[in-house]
Amino acid sequence: MNQSGVYEQQRIIHDETGYRIQLDEVTLSQVDLKWGAYVNPEEKVLLFHPDKSAIISHFRMYDPRVVVDLKRKNIREKQFVIYREDAGPYELWIPPTKDKGCSFFELIMSDHFFNNIMTDESEFMSSFHQHTTVSTPSLDFTAQMNPAMYGVINEMRNSPYTGYLKGIYLEAKAIELFLMQVNQLDQLEIARRSKLKARDIESLHAVKAYMELNYNNPYSIPELARIAGINQMKLKNGFKELFNTTVFGYLSNLRMQEAKRLLIDEKMYVNEVADLVGYKHPHHFTAAFKKKYGMVPKDLKS
Repeated sequence: MNQSGVYEQQRIIHDETGYRIQLDEVTLSQVDLKWGAYVNPEEKVLLFHPDKSAIISHFRMYDPRVVVDLKRKNIREKQFVIYREDAGPYELWIPPTKDKGCSFFELIMSDHFFNNIMTDESEFMSSFHQHTTVSTPSLDFTAQMNPAMYGVINEMRNSPYTGYLKGIYLEAKAIELFLMQVNQLDQLEIARRSKLKARDIESLHAVKAYMELNYNNPYSIPELARIAGINQMKLKNGFKELFNTTVFGYLSNLRMQEAKRLLIDEKMYVNEVADLVGYKHPHHFTAAFKKKYGMVPKDLKS
């Protein structure tokens, strides 16, 4: 750890089987960040021996495989899982990727950091705090990533600061990302208690996931209801109950989050961004952006 409180390193690990992983790691006082990209031709088991307990948020960024085995710490692409890692040795099963590469991001929080955030106001956090299983992910703490999470992870990797300010920035972003996860998992808990039928809840989550992948398409309530296989009233009321927002409120938020990322990170022109996030007319996009962020898109780029 240097005087700025930020320690960064890159590592490449490989063996004779063809297994190769590149790790980009950032260590802060209470939080570690880890980006990993790997290829693994053959199934293997790795032995890990952490020297202290921690809370791990694992994000599966890219994984073209369809194999899912939560007991072996394997989740699907675009999912995250939160679990407790205890000090001491444990084995991690690595399924074969053949010639395909996989990538992930991990937010690693100290117990002290987590306990400072911990509140019984969150059903997930309360449940997680009482969960005793270690080094093994659980379906109860697994959910889908959303575009905002990708945005924050990208912002952390491309921090605009250096030195001491970079440490403050990254820790703030870590909290922001973790609270997004808390929100996702709390929504799942609400869904479990909902009076909606399990099939309806599954359909509503499918619509939400569909919009997250296709936010730039024009939609109508009848069209989304048809995609979900439920009636329009159940779509509108059920979506509001599960996700605490309207269908089009959620869609607009997705578009604005992606628009902000494209403007800042990709340096795109306003007209280009408007088209990419699903607005036929740039002035409609500008009005929506100003309503969301209190400024017009060109001000963000200046």
